[in-house]
Amino acid sequence: MDAWIQNALALLSGSGIVRALVAAIPVTIAVAALAGWRQRVEGAGLLALAACAFCLWLILPWHPAYLELHQASLILSILCWLWLVWAWARHVLGEWPAPIWGHWIVGTLLWILPVCAILVLVLG
Repeated sequence: MDAWIQNALALLSGSGIVRALVAAIPVTIAVAALAGWRQRVEGAGLLALAACAFCLWLILPWHPAYLELHQASLILSILCWLWLVWAWARHVLGEWPAPIWGHWIVGTLLWILPVCAILVLVLG
């Protein structure tokens, strides 16, 4: 891998604001989906279940001793995060879910994440 990509990844993974935003997005998806489930929005229950399960996965204190298992855990976490954001976007774009405030918060965080990442990379 090129040195500048490694430096960029090191900067992004070491940034507290980027890490906080990446962790906050699944939580806000869970809150928005749970609120939608309470209002009987179709598809919100499954999204809430998946988001809550992923949030639990993130806070589990599982640190495998083998490097390969640790890397597989990280890859699984990244893929699950991407799937959760994709499922949320499909849910929001497929129908007009309620309550809209929860989905506005998720959308705002998803908009702020690349802006903060670019600022971290530029400011170093």
